[in-house]
Formats: sequence, structure tokens, C-alpha cells
Amino acid sequence: MRHNLLTVAQAAKLKGVTRAAIYGAVARGRLPHKRILGHIALREADVLAWVPLGHKTGRAKGTPMSPEAKLRLSESQKKRWAQRKSQGTNKK
Repeated sequence: MRHNLLTVAQAAKLKGVTRAAIYGAVARGRLPHKRILGHIALREADVLAWVPLGHKTGRAKGTPMSPEAKLRLSESQKKRWAQRKSQGTNKK
């Protein structure tokens, strides 16, 4: 039986997470892996079945908030958002 093996970078891209998330899952034993010549190799099926802890689904970066989401913002969030918008920066 042949398995499709992925590098850490390929697995991160496939799941839409950072390489650090993959390394962390491997270190905690949550993502099965093999070491081949000192490199981590991951089976594609294992990566697809893995669900990152604390992973939040939501809007993609750069997409505008929906009106419903804007209504759920607290007053302090609205102030910070307005400050960032007036400064012309996305994050600080």
C-alpha cells in the first residue's frame, strides 16, 4: 500500500495553518508522523483527518465583516476598531 507523504510545509498549506501548528501537533503526539533522514513526514490521510485545537473558523482575512457581526462587537472593540481605522493600520 502506498501512502502520499507530505512535508510540514505541505501539510500546513493543505490545512491552512502555520508550520508551527503542525510542529506543535507532532510534538504533542496529536499528529502521527515518521522521521525520514531527519525530516518529518506526514501521511496525507492523517493530516486531512487532524483537527487543530483552538482552530476557529470564520471569515477569511481581508473580507469585510457582515452587518450581523458588527452588531455583536462590544463597545471597547468598536473603539479599538475605530482607532485603528483612523490611524490607517490594520494591527498594533
